[in-house]
Amino acid sequence: MTVNISKPSINIREKLAELDKPSGIAGEAVLRADSVQDVRDSINAGRRNLIINGGFDVWQRGTSIARGSGNTYHSADRFLAYTNSAGNARSTDVPSESPHTYSMKVDDFTGSLIIDQLMEVPTGTVGPFKAGTNITISYWAKGTTHVKLMNRLMFRQSGGSSTNEVSPAGLYDHTKSNSLSSSWQKFSQTYTMPAGVTVGSGIQALNLSIRSSDGVSAVISPAAADEIFITGIQVELGSVATDFEHRSYGEELALCQRYCYVIGHPSQVIYLGTGSMYTSTAVNLSVPLPVQLRSTSPSFTRVTNGTGNWLNVYVGATGTVSNASPLQGDYTQSNLRIYMTGAHSGSSPSAPGAGVWSMVLAGAKLIISSEL
Repeated sequence: MTVNISKPSINIREKLAELDKPSGIAGEAVLRADSVQDVRDSINAGRRNLIINGGFDVWQRGTSIARGSGNTYHSADRFLAYTNSAGNARSTDVPSESPHTYSMKVDDFTGSLIIDQLMEVPTGTVGPFKAGTNITISYWAKGTTHVKLMNRLMFRQSGGSSTNEVSPAGLYDHTKSNSLSSSWQKFSQTYTMPAGVTVGSGIQALNLSIRSSDGVSAVISPAAADEIFITGIQVELGSVATDFEHRSYGEELALCQRYCYVIGHPSQVIYLGTGSMYTSTAVNLSVPLPVQLRSTSPSFTRVTNGTGNWLNVYVGATGTVSNASPLQGDYTQSNLRIYMTGAHSGSSPSAPGAGVWSMVLAGAKLIISSEL
């Protein structure tokens, strides 16, 4: 027996029109993307934060500094802090709404508070900071209730001085300030980069400055009892403050060590390098680097321990403790040569050419700096 079955025809166009996928604008952009990279670009995925150590995880130089140390790098990596009128320290007081572990605490200040970070740009360019580009700054902060913070952007040549600002300098908003309270708050502000940046004037960085004055007129008159906590600093392209981009401690440390490498430990001796005697008292050391430094001409700062020394150089089993001054020799991407006179006593067997090994004393440091 033959059975005939009929099935109504389907209008494919009508069925497609009936599909209702709540993809939204972002979803439509993803569906129309031609590649994975296009998808990442459309949703602003990948590396976003142009600030290094914005969560204040890395403190190679030390976890606190007292007042009177000037406008220099001295505590949290990659941050200049003006401490003639304030001290700062690592704190575990952080917003409960955020996953941050540390914040920077600034207290005992009687003048302007300034926290800077210079974001490196390729030589002879303005990097991603082209005219018309939107840049959004965000961070968490709290403090004494009458204290206000302002954000300031400026192109700079190398160095922390405002005299190195490059036209158009001071991309700050005089009318915008953030009043702090005793509870953590998240602040954000978007800037549009102006035209007129002169590339030929030696631009090396876009400087983010978070301060209690705008550089023109005082916003507050702080007292010695005032304090400020800040964490989660992020600078990103675009007009929206997205969630803070967390990098692992290892990644953050490696980014910091491009600009500063500190060798030393509060309670342990730390291996420095091997080399040979140049004379009976002067030594050449080959010091390995964890990452390639930003500059081929770093500066050296030695921090002595309680004995007034920082270095121990051994020829065989004979060691000499000293406060020898390090001078740069040859540089490669993976190590550098350090030359030091007076690094050994000159007693046998320290003949020229003798092999040596060295270490940084417990409680001492050698700071190799390649900061902007």
